Amino acid sequence: MAVSSIIENIRVNNPKVLEAYADAMEEHAKNRHQRTEDEKSGVVTDRERTKRFMAKVLAKKGIKA
Repeated sequence: MAVSSIIENIRVNNPKVLEAYADAMEEHAKNRHQRTEDEKSGVVTDRERTKRFMAKVLAKKGIKA
């Protein structure tokens, strides 16, 4: 998700808060890690993992698979 869509509706009236926010964003940018192949793709190709996930989803909704 783009940062602009997250912070679009934020209004800051205190310059110190704005500075702290900018510092936090810069610090986060410095400490980024290389994403693994698993993190890069949102596509799950493992059938068993998909079945476990769907079983959890259905169980939360009270549906027995």
